[in-house]
Amino acid sequence: MSASTRSVKLQLMAAGHLRNDAAEALRADIRGALPYGDDWLLTPHQLLGGDTPEQRILAGDIESVRNLFLSILYIGVA
Repeated sequence: MSASTRSVKLQLMAAGHLRNDAAEALRADIRGALPYGDDWLLTPHQLLGGDTPEQRILAGDIESVRNLFLSILYIGVA
């Protein structure tokens, strides 16, 4: 994990945003399935309107991130 990734994660934890069980379960699934899951969570994606998956999760849009993740995992959409 890069230093910037670690920094963002610490900021998020300090803000208390990591308490949502559904969000944490999705993050765990992503980290377990994608080789660079933490980096992917913090990388803007055009199918999320240029937002990062983590930004969408924090905004409560877990379903969009889950759908994109499953598309990548099972269909191969990058």
